[in-house]
Amino acid sequence: MSLPNVNITLGNGNIGTVTLSDDGISGLILSGKAVDTKLALDKVYILAGTSDLKKYGITKDNNPLLYKDIMAFYTAAGDGAELHLLVVDEDKTLTEICAMDDGAPLRKLIDSAAGRIRLVGINVNPGADYEPEITKCIDPDVVTAVTAAQQVASNYLEKIAPFVVLLPALAWSGETTGLYQPREGSQDSVSVVLASDGKVGNGKFYSAAIGQVLGRLATCAVNISLARVRDGSIAAEGWLTDGKKPEDDYSLWNTLHDAGYIFYRTFIGKNGYYLNDDPTAVATTDDYHRLSLTRVIQKALVICYKTYIDEIMDSISVDPETGQIPTPMCKYYEQMLVRNINVNMEGEISGFTAYVDPKQDLISTNKLNIQAKVVPTALLKEINVDLSFNNPYNKSK
Repeated sequence: MSLPNVNITLGNGNIGTVTLSDDGISGLILSGKAVDTKLALDKVYILAGTSDLKKYGITKDNNPLLYKDIMAFYTAAGDGAELHLLVVDEDKTLTEICAMDDGAPLRKLIDSAAGRIRLVGINVNPGADYEPEITKCIDPDVVTAVTAAQQVASNYLEKIAPFVVLLPALAWSGETTGLYQPREGSQDSVSVVLASDGKVGNGKFYSAAIGQVLGRLATCAVNISLARVRDGSIAAEGWLTDGKKPEDDYSLWNTLHDAGYIFYRTFIGKNGYYLNDDPTAVATTDDYHRLSLTRVIQKALVICYKTYIDEIMDSISVDPETGQIPTPMCKYYEQMLVRNINVNMEGEISGFTAYVDPKQDLISTNKLNIQAKVVPTALLKEINVDLSFNNPYNKSK
């Protein structure tokens, strides 16, 4: 028999906290060729690092776009990052890849991961004989693909499987008069990348840096802009998709920025190229005009769903006199959501509130309405410093 004492056993698992870890899970859809016995078209593969290039027989010679974008992704994200790869025929257009049709590549990619993928990059490498009918200074396939990708993203958002999409600014002519303006669209889950990491294979155009930008995005917390200077330069060498160095198109930077493209820029005194911003294809007056805002609200949506799904079809006692929801029950639903948001989004939002109005007729409607509001973090885009000389002698007179 042991000595008299007080024995305490710590319990675990009773708080009911929801945990998430899908923020950086990425997918790449790239045009390329099958590799005998190793890599098939229209099949999803899960990669974990650059060593998987050899595993699937991907080389710079047989699949230059795959090699380029996968290497760029892991250079930015680091080995170990989860990447879902789907290779499509080289004749596939961006719009076909993003179609709503059953079995279309974008839908196939998302379905294969049961909705876990949060970030998608799509790129193609048209051959030397490709002749697009340029409209709005860009391949019109880009314009229709932006709309198509948003349609798919909106569809999966309703299924609580949200994601954002990066598309290439293919075949930009280098002109800005009449240029397609993503900022005039309504596609808050889609961004268009004008940054290029060079030509690949026999491609006719400079290839958008989709893998590289996707890799940087995969390392960012949902509220962090992929253009944050503190994270360092994203490339030592780069172009825009018109084939010119970014500094050669310096006079166009403000125009391209206002139009809503992601492109390389430089800062005086700093080496390498940085990204200008993380715009989505909507107006700046839209709540979700940056990827970092869209990703925050998407993450909050998933947490809301996971918090309350176990409450469905449960029985709730109401006030026997008024039929209203008792105050303790209102607080129960409010606090469980606030707790899960605060635990899973610490440092990613400034604040969060949830409110349940007790004056709801659950007996008749069987519906519980909850008002939830996220206070996002602010983005520091500009710092203004008033700098001047001061002569302390003047104060001593």
